[in-house]
Amino acid sequence: MFEDRFGGAGGLVPNETQKRIRDVAIYVVAILVAVFILTPLYVMVIISLQSPQTLFSGGGLTLFTTTLTLENFQTLVNQTATVTYLKNSLIITIASVLISTVLAIISGYGLTRFELPGRKLVARVILFSYMVSPIVLAIPLYVIFFRLGLLNRYVSAVLAITAISAPFSIWLMWQYFQSIPIAYEESAWIRGASRWRAVRAVVLPLARPGYISVAIFSFAVAWNDYTIVKVVLSNQNLYPLTVGSTLIFQEFFIGWGEQMAMMLIMSTPPFLVAVFLQNYLLQGFNLGHG
Repeated sequence: MFEDRFGGAGGLVPNETQKRIRDVAIYVVAILVAVFILTPLYVMVIISLQSPQTLFSGGGLTLFTTTLTLENFQTLVNQTATVTYLKNSLIITIASVLISTVLAIISGYGLTRFELPGRKLVARVILFSYMVSPIVLAIPLYVIFFRLGLLNRYVSAVLAITAISAPFSIWLMWQYFQSIPIAYEESAWIRGASRWRAVRAVVLPLARPGYISVAIFSFAVAWNDYTIVKVVLSNQNLYPLTVGSTLIFQEFFIGWGEQMAMMLIMSTPPFLVAVFLQNYLLQGFNLGHG
């Protein structure tokens, strides 16, 4: 009744006016969301690029200035183990992403293309295992790696993080491979291609949004992990940024500028991944139906 009176043909509010109101409302909401998200980022960047003397030069926190410097980043690089922690983060994250992505592709393809007994149940159990909080796995993983003599090694951190990200990654690729008709592979087989060649030349290109989404998800889990890494690693020389930054804040006199510089260093890789791979991420989580 409301739409009959105020909207639609012959209503009190013309369609063109309704469209303008809707567009304005969308723009207003978008601007508010952007301000809400960008304001903390701006504060982090502007504080990290100011010296301690400039930051509080006006008697209060200076958030608008043209006097910028890299002094805070130089302090972290020259006086702390930030470079070592960054290197460790890259090693652990890259290795975990590669293992998790390859495992997801192989497992997802196998669950989709081979007539395995109870494969749907297996896929759902894998997804259910992802629902378990990582902290529940901490002690079992510690015991396993202790028995195998793998504690305080990169491999323990990589395998522990992979155990967290792999279940959802496998489930996602299982879903995505189902959206790729097997007829494409059968056409390649008819032309004499082996299964491996058909997968490499036909299936993997079509599944690119899926496994790139898996890689992004695995990256987010590995780069941001704190708890599991802290459990399996006690050697400070192997700590990633998430754990090492807490040590820096505790052991050194770190001001606001250095803290924000550390936060900016930790935030930059995820930001770049999101910017350059966002299209693949959207397509991958749409499970190939868009």
